[in-house]
Amino acid sequence: MPFMPFSVRIGLGLLVAMLALALACGDGESPTPSPIVATASPTAGATPSPSPIVATAAPTVTATPTATAQPSPQPTVPQELRVNLGGEPGSLDPQLVTSLPEWSVVRQVFQGLFGFTPDLALEPVVATEIPTVGNGGISPDGLTYIFKLRDDVTWSDGAPVTASDFAYTLKRVLDPQVAAPLSFLYSAIKGAQEYATAVGVEGAALEALRDGLGIEATDDLTLRVTLGRPDPTFLQKLTLRAALPVRQDVVEEFGSGWTEAGNYMGNGPFIMTEWAHQDQITLEANPNYWGPSPKLSKITYRMIADPNSELLAYRNGELELSQVPPGTERAILSDPDLEGEVIRASQLFSLGLFFNTSEPPFDNVLVRQAFATALDREAWIEKVKSGVGHAATSWLPPGIPGHDPDLGQEYSFDLERGRQLLAEAGFPGGEGFPSTSYVFVGLGDGQLMAEFIQGQFKENLGIDLILEPLDPPSYGQQVMGARQFQLTPFGGSGDYPDPEDSLAALFMTGAPFNIAQYSNPAFDQLARQASTELDQTKRIALWMDAHRIVIEDAPLAPFFFGERLFLKKPGVQGLTLTPIDGAIPGDTRLGEVFLEP
Repeated sequence: MPFMPFSVRIGLGLLVAMLALALACGDGESPTPSPIVATASPTAGATPSPSPIVATAAPTVTATPTATAQPSPQPTVPQELRVNLGGEPGSLDPQLVTSLPEWSVVRQVFQGLFGFTPDLALEPVVATEIPTVGNGGISPDGLTYIFKLRDDVTWSDGAPVTASDFAYTLKRVLDPQVAAPLSFLYSAIKGAQEYATAVGVEGAALEALRDGLGIEATDDLTLRVTLGRPDPTFLQKLTLRAALPVRQDVVEEFGSGWTEAGNYMGNGPFIMTEWAHQDQITLEANPNYWGPSPKLSKITYRMIADPNSELLAYRNGELELSQVPPGTERAILSDPDLEGEVIRASQLFSLGLFFNTSEPPFDNVLVRQAFATALDREAWIEKVKSGVGHAATSWLPPGIPGHDPDLGQEYSFDLERGRQLLAEAGFPGGEGFPSTSYVFVGLGDGQLMAEFIQGQFKENLGIDLILEPLDPPSYGQQVMGARQFQLTPFGGSGDYPDPEDSLAALFMTGAPFNIAQYSNPAFDQLARQASTELDQTKRIALWMDAHRIVIEDAPLAPFFFGERLFLKKPGVQGLTLTPIDGAIPGDTRLGEVFLEP
């Protein structure tokens, strides 16, 4: 595709896993589409001003937990937090992670150059400062970045973390033999295109491409990265799992087994002491952690697949946190005897109904607009989900710069207009409308949502939908791989707070997650401009214009913005929620959590 300079092998599991997780958690989301939605647009560089590029807004997170951890003097209960992952991780290799549950574990064991504050401002972690043009960390043309590392950061065995570790990691991300799912995010690095596409190249030829990458440790505490083109979100992309440092000697010694307990070498506040496959993962406080010691001594991740069984384990005192099973929101919220507190956690997550625009009947924009207008989103939120989530008529969620709460209001539920649009498309009252299937992941809220959507379009437009539930792997193959569907729910969870992350990978012509097979040259042109625009104000304006084009063209009917409902035991303190949390609420800062009686 024109916007991505090289083809990549996409890890379909993330978006599917995110959809299944969101549905199971009651916010209806999907995969990373680590979805976690991964973005496909390399936007590059740095602002020419002294201030770094950071998020300018963050979603409001309503939560019962304390936002700021207060140290608990002389804890009288075991400092073990027991939570549920929902299943066996596919990988705990930071460069290969593709799902939110995997990300929840990995971020406790590894820490990168940068992270985000709770309000989504960029902050240094292993780096000593955020590089800017003003402090000399970024060249005026936005192509050279100098990263200075702290001198006290160590691996869990006490060995120092050096710039060479980060250089090795970034080269590993781009290694065609590793096939990291998020490698495309780092395609602005000099030589990345040639190296990442060198599939089948071996020996000296591959080494030459690797050596040509713009990645160099100039000394133990200095990393220099040279880009081939500006990328205004490059610093934000360095917060992601793919950029977390791994130890070359450990990876090479143990091969694929390096992520097993005993081999798993990180630089974060916790270390893995047990991975009982299909049962649980145990993390313990890292005795050689260079930062503030975590207040928890242990985190136990269970692998309970059924949300109702998870809730039962919570009620039995086996878990400190539990998701609220789909369909039980009203009962949970009104239960006066429920032990604990209800957490309402907002996310950088959007879900919509995506149309296959390459085939009839959804190649007709009037049909797509009719479906979008005849969808009563408020009924889903209020009557089915008991107010959990927020109805959406646009795609960029609150907290993303460029979010416009008024965009797409023409698609607010309007029965008369929806029927009129369908009639103008040639199907009055649904007469003559071809057989249409609704393909979805049959987990969590999936079936409930499917039946709601089916009822909406039958009652409002006279159209019968054939429901086609699939398991996550089949969904990934059929929808994300083969693009064989007519109508499907599809969602994305932001990896970093920027409109590029929510728009480029889904709507650029030929983009990796463009399941709608949507194409508009005007959108593509704006996205290309935004990808190298170093002025933050101009860049966000370009993405807002691009967003408006997508909403007008209606390759999707935006449905809702995500919110998850969890239960928390009263003794859990210091839990800080952020909109980029993974499968576990507050998992970006679990080192601050502690337990009280």
